Amino acid sequence: MKKMLAVVLAMLSICTFSITAFAENTITITTTVPDATYTLNIPENQEIPFGATDTDIGNVTVTESAGFAYGKNLKVTVTYDDFKCDSTSTTIPYRFGIKADKAVGFAVDSGSYITFAGTADGTVSEKAYLKDDSDMLIQGVAIRAKSEDWGKALAGEYSTTITFTAEVVVSE
Repeated sequence: MKKMLAVVLAMLSICTFSITAFAENTITITTTVPDATYTLNIPENQEIPFGATDTDIGNVTVTESAGFAYGKNLKVTVTYDDFKCDSTSTTIPYRFGIKADKAVGFAVDSGSYITFAGTADGTVSEKAYLKDDSDMLIQGVAIRAKSEDWGKALAGEYSTTITFTAEVVVSE
């Protein structure tokens, strides 16, 4: 009887344990980061007068920007070559320059870039900086050619292309 009582008590004690269901103990949380959007405004096509040594050609600005943040910036690379003429072997070298509040006539080498910094409100700042230099408010861009380079050019129709390539980047 003691054995039977021991078996019954063992069975009753097993029945009093709660049964634990093993459910997954993790959750997945997702989010979607929208594309950053912007409008890059660059100067229009124009003709530079012969012999001009310093010609304002407009400005580079960004409007209608959204989807940016601190550390998510708009990098605008500027590339260009000398004025060239199809019918002559001469070129007219020039410098693309930035006129800014903190520097007059900042020369921009081809392949350099301007950065418009992302802000807390999701736009980019109207303040821009050149490469890693301090912030400056860009007030315009210009073409600078030396008088002696104009004088060395043979007669003909010369042209150049300035390309602005924008990309959204994350600062380090």
